[in-house]
Amino acid sequence: MKPGPGSWRQSILTPLQVVITLGLYLEASILFGLAAFPAIAFWRWVDQHLMAGGSFRILLLAIAAAAGYFIFGLALLFVLPAARWLTGAFGTPVGRFRYPSLLAWRWASYNALTLMLRFTFINWLRLTPLLTLYHRLMGMRLGARVQINTAVVADQNLITIGDNTVIGGDVTLVAHSAERGYIVTAPIQIGARVTVGLMSVIFPGCVIGDDAVIAAGSVLSKDTKVGAGEIWVGVPARRVGSRRKRDRP
Repeated sequence: MKPGPGSWRQSILTPLQVVITLGLYLEASILFGLAAFPAIAFWRWVDQHLMAGGSFRILLLAIAAAAGYFIFGLALLFVLPAARWLTGAFGTPVGRFRYPSLLAWRWASYNALTLMLRFTFINWLRLTPLLTLYHRLMGMRLGARVQINTAVVADQNLITIGDNTVIGGDVTLVAHSAERGYIVTAPIQIGARVTVGLMSVIFPGCVIGDDAVIAAGSVLSKDTKVGAGEIWVGVPARRVGSRRKRDRP
């Protein structure tokens, strides 16, 4: 039987994934090393200048090591966005592209940067201005006083969030999906004074109007449009009502 159209793409997909994965490991090693440099330098400085000895010295060095972890995490906030530009992984492209493609590499490389933060330090940043600063540096458009209490965010350059919006705990906020050999991406727009409840999922192309409420555990399917002040609940989410204007801020 002759190989079907596109079979060559399938034949190279696994080896290509291995090569890209190893490349990302190398990139992660370099970036983690850069972020760890000030932390290790701090620990060595403490070690060299400590006058104490014995168990008390060990205790102080342990505290310095713990402080070094936080120095490492804070350094990542700036190392990773800088790598976005230095590696050409400027952001997630908009559109539809095959897994083995330059655009797919750009998507994977860009989002790998946030994965590096997610799996090392991000839980110490949730609900702090430092997390919104990081997302801004990665290209997200954020209004004033936005609160983000989740680690599961990708494709930041395709996400816009308005003033005084709350993204609840463990919300999934991603502007891409995998569909039959393609990565499909579309911008997400969330208005002002929106509440996105605990563990909700927001998929590509969703538009959420000002003052809307997405209830905890709800899933907004691709390209869902939520009107201003509307309340949506369920899997998939459906409109169940609206906030009265006098109840809106």
